[in-house]
Amino acid sequence: MAESPFKYCSDCGRNEWITKSDREFVCVACGFRHFITPIPAAVALILDAEERVLIIRRAHEPGYGKLGLPGGVIEPEETGEMAAARETREEVGIDLPASAFTYYLALNNRYPFQGFTWPTLDLFYMARVPDFSTVMPDAAEVSECLICKLDEVPLEEFAFWSNAEAVRRWREMGAR
Repeated sequence: MAESPFKYCSDCGRNEWITKSDREFVCVACGFRHFITPIPAAVALILDAEERVLIIRRAHEPGYGKLGLPGGVIEPEETGEMAAARETREEVGIDLPASAFTYYLALNNRYPFQGFTWPTLDLFYMARVPDFSTVMPDAAEVSECLICKLDEVPLEEFAFWSNAEAVRRWREMGAR
C-alpha cells in the first residue's frame, strides 16, 4: 500500500492516516477521505509547414536537461485548448488562440513533484504554424528549442513517456 502524500487532513488538520488503497487515505481523527486522482495536463504538439515539430529541452526538474513538448497543468476555469495555448505562449513565446489547438490524444503519465509521484492525464493538442520564426523560449522553463523532422525526434531523450509516445504515434500515422 502507498504512503499518504498528505501531511495534514484538509478538514481537521491532524496528521494520522489509514491507507485504504493506493489512491484513498482516511484521516484517523475525523474520517475525512482524501483521494489521489489524475491531474489533468495539456501538452502541445506544434508542427510547421514542413511537418517539423517543436521540441523543448527542460530547464528544471523533473527531467532537467531532457526533452519534452510545451505543456503543463490545466488551471481552474481553463479548457484543455486554453491551457495548451497558454503553456505554448509561456514556454516558447508562440501566441496562438485556443481555437488553433485540436485534440489529438490522451495518455496517462506520472509526474514526480515535492516527494510524491502524482498521476497525470496528459491531453495532447495539435497546432500548426507557418514556421518557428517567433519562438522565444522562457529561460526559466526551457533551456533550448529544437525543430525536428518527425522521423528524427530522439524519443529516448524525453523526460516523460507520454510525450515520446504522442510523437511516436503521430509519426506512425504518417503526420496526416
